[in-house]
Amino acid sequence: MIPAFTDSAARRRFDAYFSEVDRLLARAGADAAELRGDLEAHVADSMAAAPGGSEGERLDAALSRLGRPIDYLRPLLADELIERGTRSYSPVTIARGLSHAVLAGSRRAGIGFAFGLGYLLLAIFTAMALLKPLWGEHVGVFRNADGTISAGIVAQSDGARELLGWWSIPIALLLAALLYVALTRGLRALRQRR
Repeated sequence: MIPAFTDSAARRRFDAYFSEVDRLLARAGADAAELRGDLEAHVADSMAAAPGGSEGERLDAALSRLGRPIDYLRPLLADELIERGTRSYSPVTIARGLSHAVLAGSRRAGIGFAFGLGYLLLAIFTAMALLKPLWGEHVGVFRNADGTISAGIVAQSDGARELLGWWSIPIALLLAALLYVALTRGLRALRQRR
């Protein structure tokens, strides 16, 4: 619901604000019509509730209460992208949703950071499986000469004994697949609890 503006400067500020909203929604692939409609209704109600003043002043007050479009939309975009990503198991969509969640606030940042670390670990397991045939003497689980154990992609593996051999490829792929399913289901469950 767009307010009926009589002041052309107020109408331009309104249009500029909502062109930024449209740009953010289009970039995220979100349901633009519904979110934009909610924001327009909020601005119109806020302008109607504002005491006196010119149309431009009431619009400025309404927009300042709402805040920048990215501040208001980031949590909504994070939720939408994570929901879409967990339905499709799309790592790119999940990563975009997590990045919005991290930037949206402290609780969301903690959750987004934890899931981001999980997906980073998943990427490491995948990289191990892909790099083992190319760089086998540096990828796997190693027992060092001093008795310590190193795992992953190890640059300094001279003098260490590789413990798993070629078994590290299927083990790394299995761990990556299990972690991916667990993280994606965890995100889905977290979203359904809210």
